[in-house]
Formats: sequence, C-alpha cells, structure tokens
Amino acid sequence: MFTGLTARGRTEKPAGAWTSEQTVGFMIERLDAGDFYILCPDNDVPRALDERRILWAAGDIVENRPPLSRWHKDYGDAFAAFVKGK
Repeated sequence: MFTGLTARGRTEKPAGAWTSEQTVGFMIERLDAGDFYILCPDNDVPRALDERRILWAAGDIVENRPPLSRWHKDYGDAFAAFVKGK
C-alpha cells in the first residue's frame, strides 16, 4: 500500500516513480543474487541510460568538468553524443 509522499506536499506518486515496497523488493532480490552495487530502476528511464549517466558523472570528476555537467550549457551536446555512444 502506498502511503504518500512528503516532498513539497505531494500526496500522489509520480507515474515513473517506484513505491517504497517495489524498491525494497528489488533491493532484496539483487542482494539475494549477490549484487553489491544496486541500480534501482524506475518507470521512466531505461537502465542503459542510467549507466551512461553514471559514467558521465564519473568523468566530471576525472576530467574536472563542472558537477552535473550534463546540464551545463557548455557540455550538453557532448553529453547527448556520449549517451548515443559517439
């Protein structure tokens, strides 16, 4: 049973979000499978995109880009190409 959200007075779960029960169920499933890192899915973004975002964010550190550079005006096009594998 979904009991509600507290952020900014929300009372309904966004369509793409998972419930806490779904999230915990997925976590237990992955722990039982022996996973150490758990990348929890949602209903909006495919896992492959999450993986590319994580790789890009690690590049922010290594390449000394601004944090969250995928939203920065100087890096948006490079990020879009990176997501496409270019």
